[in-house]
Amino acid sequence: MKAAVYHGTRDVRVETVADPEIKNPHDVILKITKSAICGSDLHFYRGRIELDDGFVVGHEFMGIVEDAGKDVREFKKGDRVVAPFWDSCGTCYFCRKNLQTSCVGGGGCFGFGEAFGNLWGGQAEYVRVPLADGTLEKVPDSINDEQALFLGDILSTGYMCAERGNIKHGDTVVVLGDGPLGLLATTSARLFGPARIVTVGHQDYRLKLAKEMGADVTINSHNTDPVEKLKELTDGRGADVALECVGSKDTLNLGIEIVRPGGNIGFIGFYAEPVEIPMLNFYLKDLTLSGGVCPAKGYISKLLPLVVNGKIDPTKVITHRMPIEDTPKGYELMDQRQEGAIKVVLDF
Repeated sequence: MKAAVYHGTRDVRVETVADPEIKNPHDVILKITKSAICGSDLHFYRGRIELDDGFVVGHEFMGIVEDAGKDVREFKKGDRVVAPFWDSCGTCYFCRKNLQTSCVGGGGCFGFGEAFGNLWGGQAEYVRVPLADGTLEKVPDSINDEQALFLGDILSTGYMCAERGNIKHGDTVVVLGDGPLGLLATTSARLFGPARIVTVGHQDYRLKLAKEMGADVTINSHNTDPVEKLKELTDGRGADVALECVGSKDTLNLGIEIVRPGGNIGFIGFYAEPVEIPMLNFYLKDLTLSGGVCPAKGYISKLLPLVVNGKIDPTKVITHRMPIEDTPKGYELMDQRQEGAIKVVLDF
């Protein structure tokens, strides 16, 4: 099969590798119909996370069940399914608590190497999904593949960030980040009834889309101080809620600075490196910080009706569609933010 294979920093190639096979009676083999390049993939692409040479990457994908192990009960050949980025057993204590990313029954993240479960990824024509009954979700015929694809990661993650921000009716919410996660956190925040959503980023073309996806105000922090602008908008208090969607020290600290005393910070940025935060300021402002890696499996069934009914359109973040053969170009576009790239989807 053709697959995107890691060979070092900024070196992802499409190569022919062996097709996956059923190894365990709870496995399924998916024939991929759509996959995507995620901002989190840029961590290994830029050398911040080490992978073994020759590892198949990609954790955002969906497809059709091609084969199923003899103990798989919920899925059969021909079923159309979306995969959360994290494999999970569905039966352990943490899975039953909807914390599938803490699964102790064999879980792991697709496409992120040995440290994250050693599961080959889904930027490939086929992928093996262990623990299929506890991992996959069926997709109804009423939505297309692109509408379903992001349920497995960035839509669920963006929604979780808004949820962890504990948004109340009438709040002023600031979204920090204008990438796909920030844009989907913006559209998710709107569902919680805030009075005002302010999206902060660096790219005018992305901020324009943020307006279309629910932002009332956008701030390009290259030319406007977001802290001062939020004070101006809130009679000097600051935002009620900050949603951190980047995963950097500077952005997290901006969130701590930008929210009012007693405010909330939701975060879903991938912190690949240690982060220091100003704890005295955090302490004196009586802030609440809540977030982490999204247990997407637990959000798919909750968000699916919102997609089906048109309450959320996750496809708005897609800027590029290309065949699997062009995956290296897709990584380059997202890494360098070329051609107005926001989200690259791979077709099969």
